[in-house]
Amino acid sequence: MFELKVPDLRRYENTILAYESDPVLTGRIIFYGSSGFTRWKPKFDHRPLEEDILMKDGSPAALNHGFGGSTIEEGLYYYDRMIKPYAPRAIVLRFYPNDISFGYSPAEVVYLLAQFCSRARADFPGIKLYLCDAMPHKRYINNTLWQNNAKLYNRILREYCDANDDCTYVCQSGWHGFYNDPADAGDYSKVRTDIWVEDEMHLTQEGYDIYRDLFLNALDDIL
Repeated sequence: MFELKVPDLRRYENTILAYESDPVLTGRIIFYGSSGFTRWKPKFDHRPLEEDILMKDGSPAALNHGFGGSTIEEGLYYYDRMIKPYAPRAIVLRFYPNDISFGYSPAEVVYLLAQFCSRARADFPGIKLYLCDAMPHKRYINNTLWQNNAKLYNRILREYCDANDDCTYVCQSGWHGFYNDPADAGDYSKVRTDIWVEDEMHLTQEGYDIYRDLFLNALDDIL
């Protein structure tokens, strides 16, 4: 067994308290993860995720519980507050980059994701779980080590999803909209360079339009 690595699990406590100040909406698809979801909000000059991810009849479908640059360790820590009271019908999990920065290996991240999934299954029998692979970023176009670790993570994550019928593998890295040539989809070194803000990690509004389409496609069977 490995040691947990985030020294301050309450570093985003204020964000969690802000979520808890809102009405508790149940029965939705919770998007839970790090800054790719955190920034899908008007605060960062983007349309809110809740307006982008709708049921096919136009009714509300989703709830954005992204927080900071979080890790799956923190996702587990806040499970009882950010997941359980909301009785979701599905959960979309997007972690990985920050976990690696804290020293987790790709296999350890998947292990913790599996612990999260086990808790969700126990609390919400029949729930659908959507697990996102490693997102492409402009910052890592020339970083072979990062790309190789991401590919390893994706392989282990896909194996976990294939072994569990309630899990769907969401292939962010292979979504055609992130590449100028659809034939390049899946090649981290060929991701588009024009859909990122200055930090080269986070998406512009055009990038979020692409992200929206990815999730509408991935969640099609439950929307």
